[in-house]
Amino acid sequence: MQKIKQKHLVLLAIGTFLSGSSIIIRHYVEVSDFTDGMLKGIGIGVMIYSIYRISRDKPSEKQ
Repeated sequence: MQKIKQKHLVLLAIGTFLSGSSIIIRHYVEVSDFTDGMLKGIGIGVMIYSIYRISRDKPSEKQ
């Protein structure tokens, strides 16, 4: 089992927070579609980047 670096987990949490906050903000405040889409897009982008970094930093297994 590999150990995941804390900075990658923080990026994953930030991306999740941005995507989730977009839904919560839209529920209570009227925001434009652009703002809603921008928050969701940045959140998804940060999550994808952190998953990419986690998979890239994985040590190669030698047999």
